Amino acid sequence: MWPSTYVQNLDRGPIHARAEAIARLLLGEDVAFDFDMLIYKAPQTNTCTPWHQDEAYWPDMPDKRALSCWVALDDATVDNGCMWFVPGSHLQPVRPHRAAKEGVHVLMTDHCSEDEGSAMPIPAGSCTLHHGRTLHYTRGNSTGRERRAYIVAYRPGDMVRWEREHGFDHGKKGIKKVLKLDQKEDS
Repeated sequence: MWPSTYVQNLDRGPIHARAEAIARLLLGEDVAFDFDMLIYKAPQTNTCTPWHQDEAYWPDMPDKRALSCWVALDDATVDNGCMWFVPGSHLQPVRPHRAAKEGVHVLMTDHCSEDEGSAMPIPAGSCTLHHGRTLHYTRGNSTGRERRAYIVAYRPGDMVRWEREHGFDHGKKGIKKVLKLDQKEDS
């Protein structure tokens, strides 16, 4: 999580600028950068990202508008774990979710399958965009190639602030602690 913490000005680069412009068009002028992350699927690792809706993570938030931009850093194919989406799911209610695994902050829904979804293979450098209510998932990587992606997320600025004030920062506090430890070790 938070590669922009490690790479100076990453959050001021062209991916962020374009994603933010699209988020403003689709969600409104009050959007703000929420978080970014890198996802790595090693070759021959069949761990999937389970079906879920991002909005399920924010049940108590008054404004749930959200847009995620998923940028393929390698060609994303069905076999190496491209994104799958359920068309029109952003117009439906959030489905019931549960913890994917005990002790891990990952949600999943059992109320979805590939039969409902559509795979979205894209070449490296391309992106997919999805609404916070869009059902999505990825298969594992059954190929001999890496599959990497960079994700940037945007939500209303008031909601990002509300979330931070309530202690949820997508892991950034933990990263800051590690960075401070690294700085102490370097001195």
